[in-house]
Amino acid sequence: MVQHILVAHDLSAEADLALRRAAQLAQQCQARLSLVHVRQQAGDEQAAGAPLQARLEALGLADSRLWLRQGPTVETLLGLADGLEADLLVLGRHHRQSPAGFAGTTLEQLLLAARIPLLLVVHPAVEPYRRALAALDFSPCASRALQAAWRLLATDGRLLALNVEEMAEVHGADPAAQALQAELFGQLIADLRAELPGDQARLDLGLRQGERLNCLEAAIAELQPQLLALGSHSRSELSHALLGSLTRYFFDHPPCDVLVAR
Repeated sequence: MVQHILVAHDLSAEADLALRRAAQLAQQCQARLSLVHVRQQAGDEQAAGAPLQARLEALGLADSRLWLRQGPTVETLLGLADGLEADLLVLGRHHRQSPAGFAGTTLEQLLLAARIPLLLVVHPAVEPYRRALAALDFSPCASRALQAAWRLLATDGRLLALNVEEMAEVHGADPAAQALQAELFGQLIADLRAELPGDQARLDLGLRQGERLNCLEAAIAELQPQLLALGSHSRSELSHALLGSLTRYFFDHPPCDVLVAR
């Protein structure tokens, strides 16, 4: 259950999208919402506080807490998230025009360090999530990402759990490998179903063989999900697992809102 949502806001239009989505999720989940603005240098708090408070009031969130902090962005955000016992950190896309791309950005640092699910909001629409895709391997973080996405779905929303068996596409399908994949993935899904609340008929299963990125992009094109859920492997986990590099790729090229869990 999501009980406390923390939104990071940098006074950008992208952050406004994140705040509107967080407001929708807070209402849907009956969760508290806190908004934080972090400055790296001392400045006029009123200059940031007044417009942010106005944004909260415009969204019917006048009772939500606004936090104005000074310090290193990542450390300050994560420290506040821990102190507030937040369940979800919501952000807008940053540095869209940066020639350095995703590497070295605040998002990447948060992706590596956040202990709670992180939701990157890129789509302007704020209707409840009704189509979600979770890329699911056999790692704990991928399972946690699926569970987090499930909690953000509307009551009539559906989630596709997709498992990709990595293989060169020129080799074609391998029936024996497909049978083993189906057996192992079926057991994983059975274990997950036991922990998912609500109507589990809304959970669909998908199996594919081929190049990981190609399979995921094909599934995204077919399903047109509003939410993509991925696991982010820590450095102590296997680097060749399904989502190690794909998480960074989809944060840099988000096809929809992206939810990541460690």
